[in-house]
Amino acid sequence: MRLIMANEVLHSLLKEYEQKKLRAELDLEKRKEELYEELPRLRDLESDLNHFAILTSKNILLHNTDCLEDLNKKIKNLKAEKVNILKEANLPARFFNASL
Repeated sequence: MRLIMANEVLHSLLKEYEQKKLRAELDLEKRKEELYEELPRLRDLESDLNHFAILTSKNILLHNTDCLEDLNKKIKNLKAEKVNILKEANLPARFFNASL
């Protein structure tokens, strides 16, 4: 009987955690869209970061390591620009992190 109750409690906690996680992710997306309206360069930076991350992964899979240093440098510069834009807007660098 205790095992059944423990499983029910665990299931309930996991369900609650997933709901909180989903709400946090939806809230983050809403905040991002609002910020992108105010600071469109951030949307471009996010897109560029995603693009370079995909290129980096592709080159790693293809064992093409010649361009990795250049790609990593570009990613580092884009991240630094993103942090600077957030800082100028008086927002924390962790603004794009979902929080539970």
